[in-house]
Amino acid sequence: MLEILLNWLSSHYTLLALILMSALLIGFIIFLVVIYRLNKLSKQYKMMMRGVENKNLEDVVLRNTKTLEQVLLKLSLMENRLDKMEKSYIKSLQKIGVVRFNAFTEVGGDLSYAIALLDQAGDGVIISSIYGRDETRTYAKPIQGGKSSYQLSSEEETAIRKALQEEIY
Repeated sequence: MLEILLNWLSSHYTLLALILMSALLIGFIIFLVVIYRLNKLSKQYKMMMRGVENKNLEDVVLRNTKTLEQVLLKLSLMENRLDKMEKSYIKSLQKIGVVRFNAFTEVGGDLSYAIALLDQAGDGVIISSIYGRDETRTYAKPIQGGKSSYQLSSEEETAIRKALQEEIY
């Protein structure tokens, strides 16, 4: 069997040499194509790593990461401040109602008034000023949920109703 193979190889030596040379040439062409593509990829990689304005991409990414961390920290601080502000906003004056009226028939000009100063829940104070010729009196009554434990005049009740209908923005 080995003898037959050797005879065939010696009789077809030229054909075998051509096949091997062709395979070597194809392998060399493939090698050159791979080298060309590798060089092209290497140039693209170097260009990408150089980044924008000839800055190293790694430095740009690290700087952006630090900036992002700073922004996230500031955002967290701002969220905390916003939470505190929202909590204080609930208790701030948001609703105001004012009624001017004439307390006495002999004094004109609607110089008396009632002003309701309320928060979001309708809690606060109503301040009334009764103007007379000889004297002026001022009263303050606490308000809880739009109501007072003290007796209210019709003008004070009207001021509270106005305040509960309107909000300051």
